[in-house]
Amino acid sequence: MNQRALSILRLLNDGQFQSGVSLARKLSCKRADISNALKNIDLYGIEIVKIRGQGYCWINPIVYLNKDSILRNSSINPRKLDIVLFDTLDSTNTLLLNNLEREVADNNCVPVVATEYQTKGRGRAGRAWHSGFGDSLTFSFGWWFDQGVSALSGLSLIIGIAVIRVLRSLSINCVRLKWPNDILFENKKLAGILIELRGENLGPSHAVIGIGINFKLSEVIKSSINKEIIDLSSISDVLFDRNQILSALLTEFLNILPIFRDYGFAYFKNEWISYHAFEGQVVSLILPNGNVVVGTVDGVIEDGSICLLTSSGRNSYKVGDISICLNNL
Repeated sequence: MNQRALSILRLLNDGQFQSGVSLARKLSCKRADISNALKNIDLYGIEIVKIRGQGYCWINPIVYLNKDSILRNSSINPRKLDIVLFDTLDSTNTLLLNNLEREVADNNCVPVVATEYQTKGRGRAGRAWHSGFGDSLTFSFGWWFDQGVSALSGLSLIIGIAVIRVLRSLSINCVRLKWPNDILFENKKLAGILIELRGENLGPSHAVIGIGINFKLSEVIKSSINKEIIDLSSISDVLFDRNQILSALLTEFLNILPIFRDYGFAYFKNEWISYHAFEGQVVSLILPNGNVVVGTVDGVIEDGSICLLTSSGRNSYKVGDISICLNNL
């Protein structure tokens, strides 16, 4: 998306019709530049109509992410958060990873990066994360640990607990977790977590934690995703403000992560199991080498590994992708 299109969207965000002449005057460009800038804008999930004599109107304008609004809704000391917002970015995780050295210099402040649109959004195992402009909450934040990387294997599960707590506090019920890093509603993906670690085995270590939550995806975006997904607008009549939910999430993260640092995942294990959508169900676990293990989910252990009751006994696994066996539905 070009910079002129981004500027036009800011002007059209009131949902009112504005003429091409008016937009061109405000942006000090030609009227034809307005039309050219908005070509193929629908590919980003943006619906703009043009009516002769009235001009342009953004049919589904968004509430932009706003630093003041995020901080105003939070009980966190503003000095503890370094929030940077973008209209477009390749990847919030990538930006933080590339700036870890600078951020480490002030580890009393939590760096937070959020964007309206990611051009190269990433999910787990190198998968792409698809969303449109302003239709999701996509952000990352950094966290520092005295422990080494090997002690953080349950971190994605802790983040999942925090997301569930916040969504349920907003009466977004029936949301569940899927090991190790997805948030589901009726077995459809609502949100995902991507954690990337840097550091030494014995410490210290640094985590960049990325979150993506679907708010109101357009049909164009939905059609580009080859899995069962869902968004908040489909499961609730409430029009949620992304600023409010980001604020609540940051508050919960700053509450839960120090406890994880001091007590580890074992402290939260039973809570996580209570949220797991596939607990007690027969699943297929696809391992990184392509092998498939079939078994009944039997909780997780203290390091966050999932346990399956299989023909060879009760075994735990640190990595892999699980799915419900069709004959178990």
